[in-house]
Amino acid sequence: MLRKETRRLQLNMRRYTGEDMSSIPFEELSELEQELERSVAKVRDRKNELLQQQLDNLRRKERMLEEENGNMYRWIQEHRVALEYQQATLEAKPMEHQQVLDQFPFCGEPSSVLQLATIPSQIHQSYHLQLAQPSLQGSNV
Repeated sequence: MLRKETRRLQLNMRRYTGEDMSSIPFEELSELEQELERSVAKVRDRKNELLQQQLDNLRRKERMLEEENGNMYRWIQEHRVALEYQQATLEAKPMEHQQVLDQFPFCGEPSSVLQLATIPSQIHQSYHLQLAQPSLQGSNV
């Protein structure tokens, strides 16, 4: 019984693969053709279903990437404005710094510590140095 069933299945397999078609009567060939057409239609339907799923996934991914791109663009714009603000602030500060320096003619950008000795004499006259600590030189502690 198993051999008979195996033989029938092998004949059916040959029919579906197109082998040994000479022994098949016309009516069976018509049935086989219709079965194959239904099978092809099922395969096409499944293929189209999978393609539609892929297309939906790609559209979803496209929307996510567009949203991410928009977020990145806004982030860049916000930071560009902040950076431009910082640069503008830094460019404005030298002007403020120069205005402060102009109020004190003895100050400036000294090239050495020795330039401190060139402070005008009127400043020396208005300020007197006083020692905050008594001299410890002569004491025997």
